[in-house]
Amino acid sequence: MSENLISIKAFLGKYYSELLYSAGQDKYKNTGLDLFFEQRFLIQNNKVQIIIDPSITGLNITVSGNELTISKELYDHPNVTISNSLENVQATNPKSLYNSETFPTLAYLICQNHTTIEIVGEIDEPIYVKYKSDYETFYSSVLVFNIFDNIDVEIVEEIESFSALNAVTNYIIGTNSKLNLTTFYQNHITALSLCYRNVIARDNSSFNHVLLGKGSTFIIDENRIHAMSGSKTEMLGIINSDGKNFNSILRVEPGATDYTVSVKYKDILHGKANVSFYPIIIGQVPVGDSATIEVSNILLDEIPDDRREAEIKAYVSDIIDRTILGRMAGVKRFYDNKSKFLYFYK
Repeated sequence: MSENLISIKAFLGKYYSELLYSAGQDKYKNTGLDLFFEQRFLIQNNKVQIIIDPSITGLNITVSGNELTISKELYDHPNVTISNSLENVQATNPKSLYNSETFPTLAYLICQNHTTIEIVGEIDEPIYVKYKSDYETFYSSVLVFNIFDNIDVEIVEEIESFSALNAVTNYIIGTNSKLNLTTFYQNHITALSLCYRNVIARDNSSFNHVLLGKGSTFIIDENRIHAMSGSKTEMLGIINSDGKNFNSILRVEPGATDYTVSVKYKDILHGKANVSFYPIIIGQVPVGDSATIEVSNILLDEIPDDRREAEIKAYVSDIIDRTILGRMAGVKRFYDNKSKFLYFYK
């Protein structure tokens, strides 16, 4: 073990009491988050470093806390502009974006130089964003995807933690635009992940999210949807507990009354799995059946071994069938990830 490891409690200093309170909120109860403070990690404190790598093919970003590696193909794309907050001289203190009500926003205290990816025109391939942490590390990152009006984009998140990872990603979806987002979790057993998506869905926009998750020591996958007039949000998820932990949180904050939110999550439970889903709508609930949340589970320990594969396939087939990309180029990595996730059939 490295001699440079520091406890999260000591690192947070004056913010410790606020985050201790935050960890005790109902949405975080029974997640194990309160045990996080005494753990020790190597914590990045350097400024953002962006490496443009011409050897990487496709539209790819690898995020290791403050260090980003971006394919030259993405960086040079005519419809993409990539910058960081140091280049856009900002008067706002990045720490002001921290909010103790949302625990993962502690990333704003650690990673104070934020990377912005503006998508200003159509892109004919998916963008792959891989968040990763190394052994004994606690990596924090802040990304902003600003999707301009009347654009259709596909983004694939890959979350692979060997230790502790905290990712805050802001998705600003322009008027009449559509974001199809797919998330693959590939955490190792002892890994920790705090992933927070702050989604601003502007008028008549669409946000479609498919989550394929595998449990580990603890995962908190938190989403905030700011829903504007005519916006449509659909969230589909399959959680393979793998006998471990996975906790999902959804907070909807409407900016209008005519929006829709549809959620369908399916959990595959076995062993001592702790899988939870915590939804809340703050303010105006849409009229009629425009807000639907369906969360169900299947218990593997109650299914005979010779019937498990067939029953799991039948249970998740509707979501698996919809876990696809609309584009034809640059899709092999996506379907490789999907096949890897489905290995639990075996």
